[in-house]
Amino acid sequence: MIFRQKPLDLSLLRTTSLRQRLCRLNVQMQGLPPEPTQPVMAFLRTLPRLGAAHDLLAAAEATAQAALAHRGLIWLIDERAIDAGLSPLLVRLIHRGFIRTLALTGTAALLDYELAVNGAAREDLQPGLEDGLYGLTRETGEGMNGIINEGVKRGFGLGECLGRGILDRQPKHFQQSLMAACAARMVPCTVHLTLGVDGFHRHPLADGAMLGKGSLKDLQLLAGRIEGLNEGGLVVATHGSAALAEVFTNAFGAARNLGAEPAGFGVARLGKPVAPVADLPGQAAAWHVAGPLELIVPLFASAVFSFVE
Repeated sequence: MIFRQKPLDLSLLRTTSLRQRLCRLNVQMQGLPPEPTQPVMAFLRTLPRLGAAHDLLAAAEATAQAALAHRGLIWLIDERAIDAGLSPLLVRLIHRGFIRTLALTGTAALLDYELAVNGAAREDLQPGLEDGLYGLTRETGEGMNGIINEGVKRGFGLGECLGRGILDRQPKHFQQSLMAACAARMVPCTVHLTLGVDGFHRHPLADGAMLGKGSLKDLQLLAGRIEGLNEGGLVVATHGSAALAEVFTNAFGAARNLGAEPAGFGVARLGKPVAPVADLPGQAAAWHVAGPLELIVPLFASAVFSFVE
């Protein structure tokens, strides 16, 4: 006799404490935002104007010009940038107006939330698989899903409601949160989930309808920012996520479908070879600076700051 397989009842899952979990990333490991001092500017002036050095300086100058002209600056970020200890630097870029729209993967949002709440993230995989508690921390599952369930019902996307939630609660390390920094400055922040990838998706409080609705709302919000790229805007990709590249491609396509025709914008790819953003209609320039994000992004930010100081 053939029986239909019953799904597991996730409401029965055990959870553990975020503060008891072994983590591989903490706030003491992160870098600090560079200051645009004379030595930095002098170093940048010594770089040759060719190859990766040319791309670094050209993309940084385009970023500075876009910010000064109030053009669109869309950054695509996955967990790699947070793993590289770049959150404080990225927060500074948000506060200075060099990130005007931020698109995150769900895992990046998870790490951002845990660093804000606990000062540590990236649990060790093996112990969590052995005891069945991998990804099931109470503080993360209850906190993120509680904020999402309430915020999405009120009409917010995932990025905005999580940023507002962190900002309202002000946990110990909230000033290092990208989502909170965006919420504080009214910078659109969108979170794009791949359902099933992160532990908070299977926490007993998780509501698939709210997760899906919030992520769809954020796709719509991202699409609404595409028109702002016109005449000097920039897309900065620091991610290795094929899914995030597809999200942006679909957002761009939706905007074009509804009449947006951005032209004269650039695309900058930073770091090791990443899932590329497709060649886009209206794209005027493209730059790629390969290398470890923990080195390339601080160099890039230093160059951006030097162009406006």
